Amino acid sequence: MAKITDSRAQTIAAAAKLFRLRGYNGTGLRDILKAAGSPRGSLYFHFPGGKEEIGVAALAMYAEAVRGMMASAAQSSESAETFLALVLQQMAADLERTDYREGCPIAAVAADTAAQSDVLGEATRKAFQAWEAEIKLGLERFGFESEAAESLATAALCQGEGALLLARTYRSPEPFRRAEKALRLLVGRRNGA
Repeated sequence: MAKITDSRAQTIAAAAKLFRLRGYNGTGLRDILKAAGSPRGSLYFHFPGGKEEIGVAALAMYAEAVRGMMASAAQSSESAETFLALVLQQMAADLERTDYREGCPIAAVAADTAAQSDVLGEATRKAFQAWEAEIKLGLERFGFESEAAESLATAALCQGEGALLLARTYRSPEPFRRAEKALRLLVGRRNGA
């Protein structure tokens, strides 16, 4: 039974990586199977809904990993500024580790399909909403009131996703540094700095 689970997990992980590299529309089922080392028959056994079902699972897996990173960043930080900076620094490090080749699969799938696929649109919304909620929780931990934390969480997510796109395009971590400065200014203004 472990082999079945491994095949499913490998397919999901391979899809997430390929979506990061090529987007949803640039990734075919054959590409996913080849990258996962899975036989074609396992695809329909594990994912009777085909590529869309794989996409939803890959987005959920990636979204949970990033949400966990955000929660850990909040737990290990001493202030809202360091929390948001750490999230951006970890995003930058992940992008640099891939030599600027692998972006965010949530953003890629949202850009490719969210308007055409209700299922994938819902999966991308859930992912982004989970990240906003985790950032909001982290900010509330540092004394932000709910409404302010919610607004700043949206701003932080926009800064992070935008910095990721620009850094990948420019092949430079500089957009992350600028985004970090901008968030520190926003947090500082809230704190009366």
